[in-house]
Amino acid sequence: MEQENQTVDGRREIASRNTGWANAVAHKLTEWDVAPNTISLMSIFFSMVGCALLLGNYFFDLNPYVAYILFAGCVQCRLLCNLFDGMVAVEGGKRSPNGDLYNDMPDRFADAFFIVPVGYIVGGIGVELSWLAALNAVMTAYFRWIGAYKTKNHYFNGPMAKQHRMAVLTFASLIAAVCVPFGYDKLIYMIALIIMNIGLVATLINRLYLMTHAEKQ
Repeated sequence: MEQENQTVDGRREIASRNTGWANAVAHKLTEWDVAPNTISLMSIFFSMVGCALLLGNYFFDLNPYVAYILFAGCVQCRLLCNLFDGMVAVEGGKRSPNGDLYNDMPDRFADAFFIVPVGYIVGGIGVELSWLAALNAVMTAYFRWIGAYKTKNHYFNGPMAKQHRMAVLTFASLIAAVCVPFGYDKLIYMIALIIMNIGLVATLINRLYLMTHAEKQ
């Protein structure tokens, strides 16, 4: 199994971190004295907005086109928060003693706020699948930290790591918006939950394998 790991004080490899636009935005945030911990907490804000959009559609019949598209936007904003908090902290020289906590804990809440409401849109067994996916998402982080404790490396491997989960939710939401007139939006979200759960279980197995075979590699 291919290994993608970082040392305990390292970060997940993100290709966009080396782009000009990302560095320009991170530089501005640093100039404006925006704390990286604040940026980390904003990921919870965007996830709560996304959650409210889908639950609003479920309980109050909000416009599904608007709800699904804005939900996808919130998912991407969460990923931007995950990008810029680290860039401001490391490249911007604004590390804090509790930075690791702020970097990791908001993500656990954000995953749940984004994943669980999808199940309520689907209805039926979709509710259970969404809660299962949220639990599995937390477990992937738990396995990563066990790996860090055991091997001094963080294993960010997929196939359903955070960026993959968010990609599934983004594409599913955009496709669901297109499928609303045909009544297939719930089916699209159901497929997304199934893919996510299968991928998350595979991710847990992969990370467990990597951490238990680290000394042999």
